[in-house]
Amino acid sequence: MSVVRKRTGSIIYFAILTAAELAFSQAPTPTVRAGAYTAAQATAGETAYRADCASCHGADLEGRGQTPPLVGNEFIAEWRDMSVGLLFEKIQSSMPADKPGSLSQERNAQILAFMLKRNGFPAGPTPLSADPDALKKVQWGAK
Repeated sequence: MSVVRKRTGSIIYFAILTAAELAFSQAPTPTVRAGAYTAAQATAGETAYRADCASCHGADLEGRGQTPPLVGNEFIAEWRDMSVGLLFEKIQSSMPADKPGSLSQERNAQILAFMLKRNGFPAGPTPLSADPDALKKVQWGAK
């Protein structure tokens, strides 16, 4: 009887693992249109943006001279075919222009959350990750 229980337990365990793998493999790709950041994170990002980015990119993210805008159709068109992770990596490695790479990943995730908010993407229940690999899975989503 213990052999039957072991087999039954093994079959149930295998069925649970298979179901979990199937569920994860069919999980929808996260998008910014589905709420990829929290409202609190965007609020913190606004404070960080004002301190670290506004002097070059403008108070309203409109860009100045050679500095590109971080809001609007031009911005979205430039990034919509790439993952959010690529934008995060660009920010992480090249901003602020006078001190590239000096901001923490967490602070850059907050700034990116603020940028998403200002571009009209909704907040959600989960903060935007500060992990570049996780952000590579986040897409812009269909308009």
